[in-house]
Amino acid sequence: MFWYITVFCFYIFFLVWANLKSLKVAESIDDYTIGGHKIGLLLSIGTTTATWISVASVIGVPGYLYSSGVAAIIGWVAGWCFGGALLPIVAYKIRRPELPARTFPEFIRHRFEPFQKKSTLQAIVGFLMFVGYLLLVNIQVSGFGIVFSTITGIDYEIAIFGFLLFIMITSFGGFWSVAATDTLNTVLITIGVLLAGGVVWKLTGGMSRILETLSVTTAPTIAGGPELDKGVLTSPLGTFSFGALFSIFISNSLGTPASPHWVTRMLAPQNIKVAILQIMGTIFLLIFIMSPLIVIGLGAKVLIPSIPEGKTTDYIVPLLIQEYTPSIIGAVTLIAICAAAISTANSMLLHCATSLYYDVYLNIFSKKVTDKGFRRWLRLSVLLIAIAAVVLAIDPPWFIAMGFVYIYGGFGSAFFLVVFLGLYWKRMNRAGAYTGIIMGSVSYVMAKASGFATPFVIAVTASLIGVLIAVFLTRKPPVEAYEPYFTADVSHTTQKVNAAMRDR
Repeated sequence: MFWYITVFCFYIFFLVWANLKSLKVAESIDDYTIGGHKIGLLLSIGTTTATWISVASVIGVPGYLYSSGVAAIIGWVAGWCFGGALLPIVAYKIRRPELPARTFPEFIRHRFEPFQKKSTLQAIVGFLMFVGYLLLVNIQVSGFGIVFSTITGIDYEIAIFGFLLFIMITSFGGFWSVAATDTLNTVLITIGVLLAGGVVWKLTGGMSRILETLSVTTAPTIAGGPELDKGVLTSPLGTFSFGALFSIFISNSLGTPASPHWVTRMLAPQNIKVAILQIMGTIFLLIFIMSPLIVIGLGAKVLIPSIPEGKTTDYIVPLLIQEYTPSIIGAVTLIAICAAAISTANSMLLHCATSLYYDVYLNIFSKKVTDKGFRRWLRLSVLLIAIAAVVLAIDPPWFIAMGFVYIYGGFGSAFFLVVFLGLYWKRMNRAGAYTGIIMGSVSYVMAKASGFATPFVIAVTASLIGVLIAVFLTRKPPVEAYEPYFTADVSHTTQKVNAAMRDR
């Protein structure tokens, strides 16, 4: 317990220090929402990696590796890697304008409704983001509660309220505070999972021994539950059907590059070069993080054949660490998991609050606020949304990793075509954007509720058909809408339009 408390205190000290420094930097609305478009490569890689490695990665994925075997690598790890490979395509275009948007909904407005005084499209996107990120923050709270409860022995229902303290520390300085604390979190996460993975590797005898054991085990996932079929954990499909595994892969891979928080990450760097390099650096770091997580998830099945009754697979990593790792390694690893939850949650809370206040409220009611007033109201929004997410997490509605699949699938269905066609097809217009977002999101919810195995494919197909019909039955977009994303030297008219949108 001594090491847990010591490492935890050092972690809190740094968070407080980073936030106090960030409060002095975040002066303007641009600074608070997107770091003033001045984030350098180191902070860009740090905040992108930490946001990527959430509790879905460090708790949820090992949990599914434990229960479903190597098939989880295809669904989550391979899916995220494929999605990450598409992100530079977005980065190259999204950061081209001289005056980039502050938020993802504002980018949608710039691209499709540059002349609207009040953008209904921006408000719709902002509302969808609010709903999605409230649920994603809820998942982070659940993961934080599991780990914090493990460290302190406090009941989960009480432990989750400790999350509010960390959110107040890390979010109130805006994007600069998030980026600074995320960079530390990236270091902690990398060290923590490498140490824990090394311990599991040594105890199990390596990956060959792990796979050998998994190929013959029939131990039930939960003690007292049904036994597994022999060899299921090493089969390509594991415990999934083909349709379910394909749906997980496609939702993670195509949902990732269209998810608003990743598009927003591309708006923060100093220039296009940094925007692209941050993704390449992030993917490089992910290799050092996901590999030991795979060892941890599969090796846990060897060391702990069945999880005690009353626990879910999301508890397997904390249980493994407590039982098998030395105190100092266990402390660093569990703090790293807390860091993963906090780093993703503070970023998504900022997006959630910004979308609700900036993209919905200020947009619809055309309110003019000072930089100081904006910061005050956004901080209040962050706190209120965090409280709502904590209350919802008292009875979490799903397994952590699968929750991310659902929301990434919803974001991808709504925004994939709008983002990629908007950035790479000049003919994509306002009617196509409305059709793609509405049809994609509605189709996904209906397909998911109806129990279809591949709701994302159904939604994107329906959305694509609707987009093409809407685009070719309506007028071409004005040149001011697409020129900043296709031409380095934009016309004087386009410059005026962009400047006017920023002054609203």
